[in-house]
Amino acid sequence: MHGMVLDKNGKKMSKSKPENAINPLVTIDKYGADALRMAMLVGVGPGQDVSLSEDKIRAYSKFSNKIWNATRFVLENTEGFNMDSKPEIEEGHQKFIDKWEELVKEITKEMEEFKFYLVGEKLYHFFWHTFADVVIEELKNSMTDSAKYTLLHLLMEQLKALHPFMPFITEEIWGSLPGNEDKLIMIEKWPKA
Repeated sequence: MHGMVLDKNGKKMSKSKPENAINPLVTIDKYGADALRMAMLVGVGPGQDVSLSEDKIRAYSKFSNKIWNATRFVLENTEGFNMDSKPEIEEGHQKFIDKWEELVKEITKEMEEFKFYLVGEKLYHFFWHTFADVVIEELKNSMTDSAKYTLLHLLMEQLKALHPFMPFITEEIWGSLPGNEDKLIMIEKWPKA
């Protein structure tokens, strides 16, 4: 049974038959290169077979959409805000920045240990379940300078961390952020804790 691949009906499948393989070019056209990269990486530890399904790739395509939508919200609500004039950060907003910095410590260590599968998964969960579901939801009705700074800061830092995993969307978004029109994310430094 070790190494055996079964179809959805539990029947043995050949690993080498073309109909059991995902065509990367077709998949990239349908879901995007970043979704395919994340699907191949997240949840696959060293020495494990890659369990790659269209459902998994589709899920990371939805994640790409989530990143676009969160970015759109942040940009619409921080228009004209100058990141260089850092305001005093409210205590409730600082807790989100602190939570991010704790994660950066973890994932920096894991990147150094080549545990990319863990880093990708943690970044996915932080962006979706903390940044989009909690931070944006809590700050959207009170757009103070502290809230604007927190949203932009967290978005920019997450884009830097996600860049090795999702280079195309992060580069595109980075160039659309105020002040970044002529800058590339690929030469930015890894986020600091």
